[in-house]
Amino acid sequence: MGIKKIRAFANCDEATIVWRTDAPIPNCRGFALERQTKGQSSTTILPTWVGFKGQKHKQGENQPSTVWPIQRYIWSDFLAPAGKELKYRAIPMIGPAASLTKAPSTLWSDWTDWVEVGTGQTKNFSAYFNRGIVPSQALAKQKPTKKSLQTAIDTPGDKNRNFLSGELRVALLDLLAQAKKDGVQIFAALYELNDPELITALKAIGGNCNLVLGSGAYKAADKKKGTPAEPDENKDVREDLHLHSSINVHDRLVTSPHFAHNKFVVFCDKQGKPSKLWTGSTNWTVTGLCTQVNNGILIESPPLAAAYRTRWEALKDAGATYPASLSQAGSTPAKTAIGGAQVTAWNAPMLNLVDLADAKQRIAGAKDGVLFLMFNPGPRNTLLNTILALDPDKLFIHGVVNQDPGGSKTPLIKLTHKGQQLPPKPLSVILPAALQKGGSWFDQEFTFNRVMIHSKVVVLDPFGKKPVVMTGSHNLGPKASGKNDDNLVIIENAPGLASEYAINILGVYGHYKWLYNLSIKNAKGPKTGAKSSPQYDGNFDDDKWQDRFTAGVNKREIEFWLG
Repeated sequence: MGIKKIRAFANCDEATIVWRTDAPIPNCRGFALERQTKGQSSTTILPTWVGFKGQKHKQGENQPSTVWPIQRYIWSDFLAPAGKELKYRAIPMIGPAASLTKAPSTLWSDWTDWVEVGTGQTKNFSAYFNRGIVPSQALAKQKPTKKSLQTAIDTPGDKNRNFLSGELRVALLDLLAQAKKDGVQIFAALYELNDPELITALKAIGGNCNLVLGSGAYKAADKKKGTPAEPDENKDVREDLHLHSSINVHDRLVTSPHFAHNKFVVFCDKQGKPSKLWTGSTNWTVTGLCTQVNNGILIESPPLAAAYRTRWEALKDAGATYPASLSQAGSTPAKTAIGGAQVTAWNAPMLNLVDLADAKQRIAGAKDGVLFLMFNPGPRNTLLNTILALDPDKLFIHGVVNQDPGGSKTPLIKLTHKGQQLPPKPLSVILPAALQKGGSWFDQEFTFNRVMIHSKVVVLDPFGKKPVVMTGSHNLGPKASGKNDDNLVIIENAPGLASEYAINILGVYGHYKWLYNLSIKNAKGPKTGAKSSPQYDGNFDDDKWQDRFTAGVNKREIEFWLG
C-alpha cells in the first residue's frame, strides 16, 4: 500500500506531477504535494483553491494541500517558478476532513527527479505556450466584460495581458529584441498583425525586417446585413508600416478561396545567412497572444531556416497570385537531421495532399497514444478524421477541437453536447466550454469569442521510443494543404520536445474536460437512470473518490504518463 511511483514533467509554463498507488488507501481524503527548489533547504506545500463540500470559505481563498488535499493523481503546478529546477513528493492525507493528518511516512512517495521549468529539453528546439484560456476561474473571479478584457489585452504591461500571453509573448519579444541588438535580418510571413508590442518590435528592426503581409481573415459582403466586403483585415497596419516605418513590406493580398496563412519568421546570423526558424500557430494579434490557446516553436537549424527563406522569396514574388510553381515546389518537403531528431517541413500549397498523406501514415504507426489540439481542420479527409477512426481501446487518445467541423447536423465528434449523455467509449475528443453556472466553490465563467483553441499540433507516443511532434500554421486539412500559404513541421525522435508539447495538450484537455462535464451537469443534470458520479462542488469527505482512478480512462491516463 502507499504511493509506488511518481514522476514530474515540465515545460516553459508549468510542471505536471503524476503518481499512483498499488491500492486505495483507507481513509485517504486526498494528497498534499510538497515542492523543493534546487539550492534551497526549505520546501513548499502547494496550495489548492477547493476544499470539502460544505466548508465555509472566502471567494478566491486558497489553502495548503495539507488542508484542502488533491483528490486526483495528476496535478499541474502553474505557480512553478520559471527557470528553476524542482522536485516533488506526494503525501496522503488521512481524514475525516475536520481533523486531517499526514499518513505515516511509509505511505509517502519518494521525491521525483529534478525537472527544470523551461524549454530546450531537446537541444536546438524550444517550445513556447501561452495561457489563452479565457473561461477560467482566475478570470471569472474578476468578473470581466468583453470591453474590459479587450482593453486589458490591448494594453502593454497590463497584468491580464501578461498572464494570458505567458512565455509565448516573452519569447517572441526577446527574439525580436535580440535581432535588433545584433543588427541581423529577419524574413517574416504573417497572416494577421495588430499586436502593439510586436508591431513596435518589428519597427525597431527597421530595414532589416522583411515582411510578407497577408490579407488576414477577409470577409465577403453580406447583402442581408448590408455590410461591405472587407478584403484586407490588415489594411490599417499595412498603411502604417508603409508610411511610418522602414520595414520592407511586401503585400500579399490574396482572396477566396485562399489564405496567406503563415506565421513564420526566419532569423539570419551576423553573416546574413539563415540560422533559425520560428513557426507555430500564433497569429501576431492581441487575440492570438491572449485569448486563444496557441503555441510557437523555435528551431535552430541553418538548413531548415534556409528552406523557409527560399519559400519566403517565392511568396514575395507571387504577389497576390498562386502560380503553379508554388504548389510544385511545396510538394517536395525540406528534410534535415538536427542532432538525433529528423525534421520534415512541408510548405503549402502543394499537390495531391501529400503532406496529409505523410502525417496520416505516421498517425497510423502510433504505438502508445495520440494527443492533439486543433482549430477547425474541415469535415473530410483531415487528420482529425484519421484520429477519430483510431481505436481508443488500443491507443490513449486525448484532444480538444475548437469546434465540430461537421456542424450540428452531421457532427464528427460523438460526445456529450447540450445536455445529452456521454457515449460509452472513453471521452477522448472534446470541445471547449465554459462553466455556465457557478457553485459554492466555482464562479460562472466568461467567454470572449468563438476561437478558444487555435493551436494546431499532433503528438504521437510522447513518452515512447519514437515520439513525433507535428505543428505549424497548418489547420491539418485539405484546404490548408491545397489552397493556403501554410506550413507543417514534422519532428521525429525529439523526446524532450514531445514531452513539453504533451504537458501543454493534456493540461488544456484536463481543463476543458472537467469544465465541459461540470457545465452540463450544472445546466441540465444527468439523464434519468444514467450512471454518473456525484455532482462535484468540492471534495468528498470519504475515501471513495479513489475508485474513479482504479479503472477506466482515468487509470489509463496515469499509466500513459508513467509508462
